[in-house]
Amino acid sequence: MKKLIAVLSALCFSMILASCNSSGEHKKNGNDQAQLNDEKWPTLKTISGRNIIAELEQTTTGTRIRDEAFAKVRENEDLEKGLFGKNTPELQEDLGMQWIEAEAATEAINKVYGGIGGLNQKGVIFLENQSSGADQSGFWIGIKEPDEKVNELVTELQKQVDEGKILAKYIYIFRSDFTQKENNQLVDEVHQVIARMARAHAAPERVSFGVSVDTKTGIVEISHDFLTKEQQEALQKQFSNHKLEFEQDGRLVPLPGEKDVSYPPEKTTTTPPKEGGYVMSVSENSMLVVSATSHDFSATGGKQKYFGAISYSFPQANKKLEVGQRVLVEPAGPIMESYPGQGSAKYVEVLPTYQPKTADLTEAEVVHQAIKQSKREGGAVLVISQLVFDSKNDQWKVEFTQEEEVFEVVIKDKK
Repeated sequence: MKKLIAVLSALCFSMILASCNSSGEHKKNGNDQAQLNDEKWPTLKTISGRNIIAELEQTTTGTRIRDEAFAKVRENEDLEKGLFGKNTPELQEDLGMQWIEAEAATEAINKVYGGIGGLNQKGVIFLENQSSGADQSGFWIGIKEPDEKVNELVTELQKQVDEGKILAKYIYIFRSDFTQKENNQLVDEVHQVIARMARAHAAPERVSFGVSVDTKTGIVEISHDFLTKEQQEALQKQFSNHKLEFEQDGRLVPLPGEKDVSYPPEKTTTTPPKEGGYVMSVSENSMLVVSATSHDFSATGGKQKYFGAISYSFPQANKKLEVGQRVLVEPAGPIMESYPGQGSAKYVEVLPTYQPKTADLTEAEVVHQAIKQSKREGGAVLVISQLVFDSKNDQWKVEFTQEEEVFEVVIKDKK
C-alpha cells in the first residue's frame, strides 16, 4: 500500500512538473512568436509617435485621375458655403483625403478583411485632419499582430497608386497596441462597473455617464456627473492596465438634502433679460420650460422663429418653482429630440424677474396671469413670442404662438 502511494505521489509530482514546464514553454513560445513577428514586420519609420510597418510607394507622377477627383472636392458647393468650416487649403486637403484615399482604403479593407468589422478584429482605423490640428492629413490603419493580410492590403492599394487614382502619402499602416474589438470589450467592462455605482447612488434616476476609448491612444474617457474621488480611484485601481481620464459634466448630481435650485439675491431687475426660458407649467415631478428667445433656422429650411421647449423631470418641481419664472436649466444626461424635448434636470437657476421702473407687476407675474387667461393649457406647446410693457396705457401685451396660431393677451398692470 505504501508503495502504491509512493508511485501515485511521484506520478502527481511529475504531472505538476510537466504542467509547469508546459506553461513556461507556452509563455516562451508566445514571446518567441512576438519576436518573430517583430522581426518580420520591423518599424520602417515613426510618424506622430506611431511605428510604421508598411507603406505605399508613389510610383507615378501621372495622377490625372486623382487630380480631377480633387478638383471636384474643391468645387464642392457645401465646401464653398462653409458648411465644413472655413474654406482653407488644409480643409480642402483633409476632404480630398477623406473622399478619395479613405474611400479607396475602405474598399480595400472590405476586400481583404471582409469589411470594417473584420479589420476591427485585427486592429483600428481612424482619420487625422490638419484642420483639426493634426500634423498631416491621413487615413491610419493600425494592426496589432501583422500577418499576410497586411501584404494583401498593401498590394490592393498600391495598384491604385500605380494607376494614379490615389496618393501614397495619405495612407499610413502602423503597429497598434490594441484592436477595436478589445476597445469595445473594455468599454463594456468599464460601463458595467460604473452602472453599478450609478444604481447605488441616492438619486440613480438623475445621474448620467458615458464611457469611450480613444482609438488613437487607448485612453479610457469617462464623462459623469456623480462619481466621487474615491470611486474614481477605485475604477483606476480595477483597470490598472489602462489609463482612465475623468471629465465631470457640470455640477455633481445633488444628494438628498443638497440644494438643486438657486434663487437670485435680488428678485427683480430693471434690465430686460436676454437669457433663460419661461417655466410654462409645473407638476409634482416635472416642468415645461420654453425658450424666451427665438432662433432663426430659415437658412437651413427650418423656421424663422423657433422657440426651444423641453419637458424636464424634476423632483418636487411645484414646490421649488413657479409658472412665469425665467430659469436656466442644467440637464442631467441627454435630451430626447422631440418637441417638446424630453429630459431630466439636474440643477435650476432662477433668474431675477424683469420689472420696469414704472410697473407694478413683474414679468413673472404677467406671464403667470397671461397663461391662465389664455385658456390654452395642455395640447400643443404654448410659446411666448413677444412680451411688452406699455407704460402709456399701464398694461402688458403678451403675444402667444401655438403651432401656427398667434394671439394676444393683455394684462392690466395692477397688483
